[in-house]
Amino acid sequence: MKRFLLPVIMMFVLSSESVYADFIRLPFTSDDQQLIPRFLLLVLVFMTAYVNQPYAITYGFIFGLLYDINYTDLLGVYMFGFAGICYLTSKAFKVLQTNALVVIFIAVLAVSVLEFYQYGVQTLIRPEIMPFYQFVLGRLLPTLGLNAVAGILLIYPFKVFFTSLKKELREE
Repeated sequence: MKRFLLPVIMMFVLSSESVYADFIRLPFTSDDQQLIPRFLLLVLVFMTAYVNQPYAITYGFIFGLLYDINYTDLLGVYMFGFAGICYLTSKAFKVLQTNALVVIFIAVLAVSVLEFYQYGVQTLIRPEIMPFYQFVLGRLLPTLGLNAVAGILLIYPFKVFFTSLKKELREE
């Protein structure tokens, strides 16, 4: 049953990024700072840690394509970015433990890798888009802070859901 509920939850997480970006403004941020929610990537990293690698890569590929269709003009950037990050984090979890602190750290590191990847692709297309220092101070650091807090809030419910999903997949 949880296997069929997972795409619905992932669609909800995908749409919650847009809702957060459109409607929520934090009072302690300035106008030149961008808080980019990467809740879908956080959930994909949690899925990599608590379910398995092929499941997470497949969902990363599918929902990365949906992300590209909804939010970007260039198809493939997030599709391959999400799937690639799921692959890299699965390799990291083979070496590291999967306790909550390590999973949150890897998730925030994955957000950082995705932001640098996305910045690199945009810089290749339009080199004048944003200076590096402005990217780091105005976008990367606020985004990492937001996603670290979101990771702390989301880790427990998704850990419970994904461990029960893994148990259900084993029983089949």
